[in-house]
Formats: sequence, C-alpha cells, structure tokens
Amino acid sequence: MAYSVTTPSNRVSLYSSGLEPVFGRLFDQAFRDFFAAGDSPEQSLRKLTMDVSETDKGYLVHADLPGIEKDAVKIQIDGPRVTISAETRKTDEKSEGGKVIYRERSSSQFYRSFELPAEIDATAAEAKLENGVLTLNLPRKAQATTQQITVK
Repeated sequence: MAYSVTTPSNRVSLYSSGLEPVFGRLFDQAFRDFFAAGDSPEQSLRKLTMDVSETDKGYLVHADLPGIEKDAVKIQIDGPRVTISAETRKTDEKSEGGKVIYRERSSSQFYRSFELPAEIDATAAEAKLENGVLTLNLPRKAQATTQQITVK
C-alpha cells in the first residue's frame, strides 16, 4: 500500500474535481442529524423504516419499532393503503432522595403510510411485534371474478 503526501500543488486537483463541496454538504448534514436534539418537536415524529416484499398470497412488511410496546401500535388498512403509527411516552421517574441528572430517552412517535399495488384483505391480515420489529402479513383481497350464467 502506497501513501501519498498532499502538497499545495496537488491539493488544487482535489478541489477542482467538484466533489469536495458535495461531500462537504453530506458530511455537514450527517453531523447535524447525529447531534440534533431528540426532544425538539421536529425530531419527535420519526419516519418508520421498513422493508416490503411480495409473496404468492400478498405482501410481507417488516418495520423497525425500537422500544415500542405492542399496545401502542396502531395499524389501519383502507383498500391498498396501509398506515402504521406508534408512540412511546416519557415516564416520569421519581427517586427517593435523588434527582434525574441527565435524560436522553424521551417520547417519540413513528408514522408511515404507504399504498400497495393491490387491495388488502383486512380481515385476514396479521401483525406481530417481536424484538422491536413489526411483521405484517397482508394478504391480497380476492378479485371479483365474472361468471357466465346459462339461460334455462
């Protein structure tokens, strides 16, 4: 492996490539997001990250809900539209003879609404929350078939 020394003469080529401002903005945004205050109102509603895959009978959704109890999850199905929302509440800790010095864990809300290519059979849909991952099994609604009736 060879090492190179950046000198004033070859530093110009780094800046003239046009990539330095792009990477600079990406780094600044990542730095701001990492150190952003978690208690601010714009940070309290977080986008739910998920994976959606298609199966023979419908769709399978895996969504990350870290620290959420299953009673706090709400799932709505309206035709092909699926809405998932969840909320955690900050618990007020009371300690005898002491006080909370530093708190980073707070309340947060997750929300995601998306539309699938086919209507979902809401009566046959199943949801399971295990280890902070919500698994949805969303079967497609049976398509209405046209039938021909013979005249007697």
